[in-house]
Amino acid sequence: MKLLRLVLTLGLLSFVAELHAATTPAGRVEDLGQSLTYVRPASGSTESLSLLKSVSGPAVLDLRYFSSEEHAANWLAAIKAFATPKRVCFVLVSPETSPVLLIGLAVGVPDCITLGRASPSLEVDIAIDTPAETDRKAWDAIVHDTALDKLITAPLDKPRYDESVLAKEHAAELNDDNSTATDDVADAPNAPATDTPKKDLAAPAKSKPLIDAVLQRAVQIDRGLLALRKL
Repeated sequence: MKLLRLVLTLGLLSFVAELHAATTPAGRVEDLGQSLTYVRPASGSTESLSLLKSVSGPAVLDLRYFSSEEHAANWLAAIKAFATPKRVCFVLVSPETSPVLLIGLAVGVPDCITLGRASPSLEVDIAIDTPAETDRKAWDAIVHDTALDKLITAPLDKPRYDESVLAKEHAAELNDDNSTATDDVADAPNAPATDTPKKDLAAPAKSKPLIDAVLQRAVQIDRGLLALRKL
């Protein structure tokens, strides 16, 4: 009986560990161009510390939803060791970030710039006016391996007109002109008006693309520092 309980207990522990691994986002490192690297550690783990240590240039460290109190001190120490005048660390945070990390960063870390969505409960160097829901959706998109370029670059919104639509619009204008000319010539003052409403050929409104405003601002600041030769 004891052996059976031991086997069941070990099996349950193994299942819980596998479930935790499956639901915990893996770390991510991606090149943002011009020597800037994006780093998002695996939530609640210190294993991703090696990801930051492997970066040679400036980095964007995404800790917006890193809530682990246990490993917060380790990450704060890693940020202090990483940041230098030529290797700035842009740390993305949110009200959901570990309070230990937020307090440590608020004190001030040399060559470290904190960014986050504007919130009364969040003290950062640069606050970005973006809804909490949008900020979370952007982070979730990153977790699901959405290309970072798509989240920081708004597509050009240039209207494109289909030739068939243009032809229909032109035909409608010709019909209106012909109707006007006929009304002027006709000798029937009491003839009923025959206005034909134009069909609404406007294209349906497109949903706005998802933009990670916090990450976008970090990249913009990095590009500005490069232009000023501060990096």
